[in-house]
Amino acid sequence: MLKEDQEDEVDDKLIKKYLATGNSEYFEPIVERYERYGYIYAYSLLKNEFDAQDVVAESFLKAFAKIRQYRLGSSFKNWFLKIVHNTSFDLLRKNKTLVYLDDLENGESYSADETLSYDNIQSLDFGEMQKALDRLPHDLKGVVILRYYYDWDYKKICEFLNIPIGTLSSRLNRACKKLKNLYEGGI
Repeated sequence: MLKEDQEDEVDDKLIKKYLATGNSEYFEPIVERYERYGYIYAYSLLKNEFDAQDVVAESFLKAFAKIRQYRLGSSFKNWFLKIVHNTSFDLLRKNKTLVYLDDLENGESYSADETLSYDNIQSLDFGEMQKALDRLPHDLKGVVILRYYYDWDYKKICEFLNIPIGTLSSRLNRACKKLKNLYEGGI
């Protein structure tokens, strides 16, 4: 059995116990297991450690409140990450901080918070690649992170983002072209 399948089984057992008893101590191991995972994803989208921490906390509150909507037998990690994804994009829309590459090419500047401190994570600086990723639109950046950093397959990404495979292929293709142009242009 794969590690991910084992985690899913453990999560389901804890969730069943929580649902049966209402005791939040059964939910705590799930929070501990996925807090960092959600934070890294939120930070990669938001580029602000405080916003990322807030998004993760809010996402756990939403997950806790809507746990009866979770389908046992599916992946809690993916379900939770979808909540983090939606909460991050809600914040981005609320703050109107979506920055598009076209805006950058027209001379608008974008400064990203380069530091990250969260427990043992010292930095998400992936060098030049991170600088280039920071200049991509969020929809392209998200698919690149899910595909190449989390190593998710196309099917899993499509299900997660609720997009057809053609849209995913198009986004990845556009992202790769923009990244190539950024590298050729010296980022």
